[in-house]
Amino acid sequence: MAQSDPLRDIRHSLHELAQPLAAVTGLVDLLLLDRQLDAEIFEDIRMISEKLDQVLEIISRIREIVRAHTQALEEEALAPGVHALTDRP
Repeated sequence: MAQSDPLRDIRHSLHELAQPLAAVTGLVDLLLLDRQLDAEIFEDIRMISEKLDQVLEIISRIREIVRAHTQALEEEALAPGVHALTDRP
């Protein structure tokens, strides 16, 4: 059985989470364009939009953390090869 890559799994899960949220955000944005909405309903929809944006921002920050960690691991994996090339007489 192949071993799972936790960072790849996290990136995949974040993508799977962000996609439907982005779709909902688009629909909520369309609702906010409706000038015939009751003021209370409009305010509720605006709050939903803000919360969706917050969640998408959290997802984005987690993606950046994972990306930085992945890059650090890749650089660490390459480091022995780089040292071997630069340590030659």
